[in-house]
Amino acid sequence: MKKILVLSLILSLSLSLALGGCSTTKKPAPKPAPPAKITPTPSPAKKPATSAHTRATKLAKAAEKVEGVKSATVVITDSTAMVGLETNPNIEAKKTEEIKTKVADEIKRADTSIKTVSITTDPNLITRLKKVAQGIKEGKPISSFADEIAEITRRITPKTKTK
Repeated sequence: MKKILVLSLILSLSLSLALGGCSTTKKPAPKPAPPAKITPTPSPAKKPATSAHTRATKLAKAAEKVEGVKSATVVITDSTAMVGLETNPNIEAKKTEEIKTKVADEIKRADTSIKTVSITTDPNLITRLKKVAQGIKEGKPISSFADEIAEITRRITPKTKTK
């Protein structure tokens, strides 16, 4: 008799569990969140050229007018113009010095506030000047390049002419 009672108890428990005695209640699914508003990020507009960049571009163009100059990169600090000159191939050292003198004259003629013109034809220094010029063009302050400019200045012998 005890066996029947135990069996019937087990059977009733099993049946109650199977029919939902301990089943999880179904809750309505949460409402999906409304889609987030996606606003397109505007592409960064080009910053207007700084006056230093505009002046440097003007001076580079003046330097490139000199015969024998392939390209020029100019960085201006105060009244000093640092110029990286790429000359046409096969130009003799003596001719390079003449070109540097002419470029210094052209730059001073193009911008009378320039008192010192430092010119290099060293490819390493030209690369460094180009990086500084690019940073200034992108809107970085010239003060962020102070160490680099100081190093370049130490390596370039100024080509100055007093009037």
